[in-house]
Amino acid sequence: MAKHMMITGATSGIGREIAIMAADQGYNLSLCGRDKVRLEQTWELLPEKTKTHNHIFCASETAAIQLFAKEAQEELGAVDVLVNCAGLNNVRALGHEVSIDDLHWLMKINCYAPIAFMQAVIPNMKANKNGAIVNILSTVCQFSNPGIAAYTASKAALDSYTKVMRKELREDKIKMLSLYPGGVDTAFRATDRPEYLTPQSVAKAAMQMLDYDEDTHIHDLIIRPTSEQNF
Repeated sequence: MAKHMMITGATSGIGREIAIMAADQGYNLSLCGRDKVRLEQTWELLPEKTKTHNHIFCASETAAIQLFAKEAQEELGAVDVLVNCAGLNNVRALGHEVSIDDLHWLMKINCYAPIAFMQAVIPNMKANKNGAIVNILSTVCQFSNPGIAAYTASKAALDSYTKVMRKELREDKIKMLSLYPGGVDTAFRATDRPEYLTPQSVAKAAMQMLDYDEDTHIHDLIIRPTSEQNF
């Protein structure tokens, strides 16, 4: 029976590339994002035989997350792999100048939403004593750079939450995998950065983290473009 992978932020960039690679490996896919046209574009890039469950909503909508997970698992079975890829990095300001509303929004998308997705799929993973969760974090969790306090805080909060859950879920054989990319050249950025990692490179790393032996748990993987020196 094909495994079931749920991917957030599947409309473009890293999420789209993970969907393509997972489909090529025979996964059934549950895909979500905010943009209907872009999600359809992702779906069109998948092999025709791929079974998918697609839903358009904003990751800030907790009720929509719960409904999506419920319907996806009813249609495709329990989620074997969750990839939390959706995220934002649109607040550029010094820490003492960031508005609390902007900080709250980044926390909602980059931290609270991934937690909500995990809470929606973990009960079935616990029942099956099997599962893997890949959280796409950032190298900002390892260092501090000026001007991105809000983004750094939102990613670091999810990082810490993940590390606690890794211990909590160990006896249930649920593996928590943290991927920390450096700069990635995606539409996430206002300008092209061809010297940065490609979305394909990050997706490949995520899929490699899932290619583990039964007695192996890959906790953390940091990948950076060779050009990056700001750490």
